[in-house]
Amino acid sequence: MEYPNSYINRKGYPSILLQGICDNKKLFLDVYAGESGSLNDARLFTKSDIFGRISNGEIDFPNNIHLIGDVAYPLSTYLLVGFEDNGNLSEPQKLFNRKLSQSRIVIENAFGILKGRFRRLKFLETKRLDLIALLIISSCILHNLCILNNDLYDGPIEENEQNDQSLPHITNPGPAAVTKRTNLVTYLYNRFHI
Repeated sequence: MEYPNSYINRKGYPSILLQGICDNKKLFLDVYAGESGSLNDARLFTKSDIFGRISNGEIDFPNNIHLIGDVAYPLSTYLLVGFEDNGNLSEPQKLFNRKLSQSRIVIENAFGILKGRFRRLKFLETKRLDLIALLIISSCILHNLCILNNDLYDGPIEENEQNDQSLPHITNPGPAAVTKRTNLVTYLYNRFHI
């Protein structure tokens, strides 16, 4: 294993990262695994195949379609993230963050079910990184097959451990991304504010 210390996550133990995109049924639509546990979410995203496919135009997001992520990800026209809460958020921004967080529960539950159903993923007895990534991705495929075959998991849902959520963004979002988020903030506030 090259650079073993890079696999030590913020909680102090070695880990391999998994990034996933799922639908409302908790089916994984895209997964990326194999990077070291010390990598932050924004960097993990830029190394993923999905980012490459979006960047080179293979995947296009119409204006009303987007991925959602937590504040560790960079805001863009195709990836909406919440506002960093420095104590000065407006009521519409707070509502937006709550609604975004409620939507993200689906992927958090998908990861929790994956870890609950395939508990062995926490303690793999190999140091071959290629094999570890393959086992993680294979578990995601099996997770999907279980859901598609109505083999629903009813055990405890493991809490998903966030990687490095408090890091500020290094990149500045473009004006189109800011406008898209602002329009959605206004829409949600007008629709749900009592």
